[in-house]
Amino acid sequence: MPRRPDTGARLNIIGVTEVTKILTIGALVLLAAVPAQAQQRATLDQVLQELTALSQRVGKLEQDNAALKSENEALKASNERLEATSEYLKDNAAATRKTLAEDAPKIADADRVAKAADWASRISWKADFRYRHENVHAEEAVTDQDRQRLRARFGLTAKINDTLTGTIQLATNGGNNDPRSTNQTEGEGWTRKGIGLDLAYVDWKPVSGLSLMAGKMPQPWQKVPDLLWDGDITPEGLALKYVRGPFFVNAFGHYLSERSTLSDATLIGGQLGVTGNLGAAKLTGVVGYYDVGGVQGKITTAATGCTANPVFFGGPQGNTTTTVGGCARLANDFNLIEGLLQADFTVGTRPLSLFAHYFQNQEASDLDTAYAAGLTFGRASNPKTWELGYLYQSVEKDSQFGQFTDSDFGGGITDTEGSVLRFGYAPARNWVLNGTYFMNQRFVDAPGAIERDYDRYQLDLNFRF
Repeated sequence: MPRRPDTGARLNIIGVTEVTKILTIGALVLLAAVPAQAQQRATLDQVLQELTALSQRVGKLEQDNAALKSENEALKASNERLEATSEYLKDNAAATRKTLAEDAPKIADADRVAKAADWASRISWKADFRYRHENVHAEEAVTDQDRQRLRARFGLTAKINDTLTGTIQLATNGGNNDPRSTNQTEGEGWTRKGIGLDLAYVDWKPVSGLSLMAGKMPQPWQKVPDLLWDGDITPEGLALKYVRGPFFVNAFGHYLSERSTLSDATLIGGQLGVTGNLGAAKLTGVVGYYDVGGVQGKITTAATGCTANPVFFGGPQGNTTTTVGGCARLANDFNLIEGLLQADFTVGTRPLSLFAHYFQNQEASDLDTAYAAGLTFGRASNPKTWELGYLYQSVEKDSQFGQFTDSDFGGGITDTEGSVLRFGYAPARNWVLNGTYFMNQRFVDAPGAIERDYDRYQLDLNFRF
């Protein structure tokens, strides 16, 4: 309760009028006595002066008294206001407590909504869908293969904190978990289509220029638009990337197959690269090394009495094998050196990219080299934009680990060569029409094999949402 003014401290105001009367009587008495004591007292003028001074003092007292009365009235009014405020607060305290009790759930709901909004702001979603018509003509096959295929991917990336993000993505998997394909062929009796975990990794960036990834991730090595690597492969393990000025380093260690009783298959490697401008061109150069461990001498194809190593998905994919104990086994180890070069220009308003890529297997005695070269012109991204591309590629039998080669070029095996034509057009936002035509040859250098033509064309409708 507010403190009232101390009324005990008020001035005890005297009757100024009474004082005036007393002083006047005294003055008259004094005047009467003057003639009798004229010689001993002051003159009448002196008495009048004293009376005037006394009257002034009385006037001053009256002014002070009036000021005290005014102050007293102000204190009284203030005290009344404080008492009114106190009563108001008393009367409204119960209502305030009731209002707070009623608003508490609303405040809690608002807090939950705010937290949910903060969580949502840290999430970015991505999804795409592709519908494909495909025709495959293999010279050795009796008939061509025509089919309709679809691919769907859906994922999210979450900002865990200021330096850490996490990504999870699902994708169609063809029903067989093929590591080199997310396509699902239509026409299987309208069965439900398989969905697999395509990506699941965290990316930690503790300082500027440094990135550490762990999990099932996108390919962490520098690439060009060729087909020496299948773009659908998502490695599993650890990877590091460091960028400082024009230089960058990629290092990675991935698991290919883990077995409790036999040695694991792994991929360990790294790249050293530099990028910078030379005139109007942006140049990127890379040298790299890949060690595919634990695969030489392992069973590549399941057969009676032969259990294939899980790293071989459907056989050796063109690599040389030997037969030991009645089982086909991989003949060579794979320690690959790499050279990569890309130049990016602008021609008019359109981008132009030229690229070349080289692989050589240090562990194979022959048929150990792969290379690719090509270009892309334009970019189908915004509505009414287009792009063109051309690639020539040669992959000798043991130049690349067969499980890594593109599953479309030459049918997904090594010992292939040929050209690829590409076209893209964006008729509307987030919608791109792509056409790809493979003109390849297979079994080019395999001892005793007959070279065969392999043609394939694909027409894709790609949508992002």
